[in-house]
Amino acid sequence: MGLWMFVLFHCVLCLIAAILMYTHLMKSRPMILPIVFLVPVFGFSCLLFLEWESRGDQENKKEIGIEKLKINDDIHRSILMEEDPARDLMVPLQEALLMNDASTRRELMMDILYDDVGEYVEVLKNARMNDDTEVVHYATTAMVELQKDYETKLQKQKEAFALEEDAGLLDEYIQTLEKYVESGLLEGNMLKNRRLELCGLLERKLTQRKEEGHEELPLYCKKFEQDCALGEYEDALRMADAAIRLWPQQEEGYLMKIRHGVMTKNPEQIGTVIGLLENNKVYLSPAARRTVDFWKENDETES
Repeated sequence: MGLWMFVLFHCVLCLIAAILMYTHLMKSRPMILPIVFLVPVFGFSCLLFLEWESRGDQENKKEIGIEKLKINDDIHRSILMEEDPARDLMVPLQEALLMNDASTRRELMMDILYDDVGEYVEVLKNARMNDDTEVVHYATTAMVELQKDYETKLQKQKEAFALEEDAGLLDEYIQTLEKYVESGLLEGNMLKNRRLELCGLLERKLTQRKEEGHEELPLYCKKFEQDCALGEYEDALRMADAAIRLWPQQEEGYLMKIRHGVMTKNPEQIGTVIGLLENNKVYLSPAARRTVDFWKENDETES
């Protein structure tokens, strides 16, 4: 009778252990169950001991973690997380170039190569002047590949537009060429030739929109910028005058003409534009107001 009671007691303990284990009330691993089943009473005692020990370890780990992660709530809230961590690499790489830290330079350079290379052209140009041949190689390779991508894309867009002179294709062609010109990848005659190409496309777009009766001020501004960069000041003045004529209540045309007067060293033109602004009662943004006030004060001083 005593033996059967002992066996029954053991079976109850095994059942309790199994239920607690599979309902996840116990944190011990299921591999301990065979010992509980095969070693009466002592097996269940081992299970209780392991459970006590494992729970004690978890509490200690939790307390240590909390101690280490205690951060002042105000400081924590003041931290702004960037969506793209690689955008913070520009300054660190510049610092690494100055500090002559080879390992840091190479690590950051590889991070840039895996990110959007087009965002870091200026940094890559500086990196090409570094003493570390490996960094120079990475930077040169990245710039060559980026330039190749632009050239390939432009060639395809040029061919597509030649086959079908669609307005949408022309817009894509202009947009890609603008990015290429402003990317910092081009220099010398290559930059000049691409600017000339862009000017031609913008002129074509201006004519197209004029024929449709839907002229756009941003197109005149873009054409003015490229004309100024090429030193084509007559064409730039034509864009400024057209902008003033078509949009007399918008500040852009007047600002373009003031800038043209500065570049061509024509103070009389600047004074005339300021007079037009006052006569036409054009609303000026704060930035435009500061520009006008500066040249107005300068004109009064010279008078």
